[in-house]
Amino acid sequence: MIRAVLVTVIALVATWSLGVLFHDRSGENRHRQPMASLEDQGTRPVRLESDVVHPANIRKHPHPTSTPSDLTLKAVLAPVPRPAKVKTSRPLPRPATPSQIVNGAPVPVPPASLRNASDLSCIAVAIYHEARDQEDFGQRAVASVILQRAAVPHRWGDTACNNVVPTQFSFMTSRYDFAPIDDLKAWEKAVRFAARALLEGPMPELKGADHYHTTAVLPKWAPRMDRVQLIDDHVFYVDPRSSFSL
Repeated sequence: MIRAVLVTVIALVATWSLGVLFHDRSGENRHRQPMASLEDQGTRPVRLESDVVHPANIRKHPHPTSTPSDLTLKAVLAPVPRPAKVKTSRPLPRPATPSQIVNGAPVPVPPASLRNASDLSCIAVAIYHEARDQEDFGQRAVASVILQRAAVPHRWGDTACNNVVPTQFSFMTSRYDFAPIDDLKAWEKAVRFAARALLEGPMPELKGADHYHTTAVLPKWAPRMDRVQLIDDHVFYVDPRSSFSL
């Protein structure tokens, strides 16, 4: 008897549970149905005020994609990095011409050697090493001898440098080298005398002298030359053979 009652109670509980579950699902369907039924009937859905987009709100809150990100701003505003080392090469200024030097232009610095040197440098180096302790006339006389030799064709050389570079002067230590020039005041004076000599040519007072030596020595060639004059401690000569070559 008790067993039959329990079976009946369990059956009633199961039936009641199924009814509740069916009722809940029906309620969900009823909640979902109105929107579909309104659209099916052609009824316009109600729009809430919060759903309306006002123009003022658009101006105040632009679209996020139109505003660049912080990373983009930093990339745009970052300065362009400069190279660590910038090397520029500029052409060296041209040295002054003899005419400019005579008129007061700055003289060039002493050359390190006479390799590829100008006639101005060759004559100035010779004056500096041969006669910087001489009077002005004696320094000009050395430049005159160099230019006089260059005027004799096919003998010593056709340019001033060709008469100085092949060690025709004792101050040359090798074909192109010489002792350092450290007296800049004497160097400036030698350059200005060299520039004047290039513009004026050999000195007429020397009468074509193309040799000289100091009074401390007597070269073997001296007796074969015609002596011109003594200037300070230099004796100047002219080679008689030179006149036949001119």
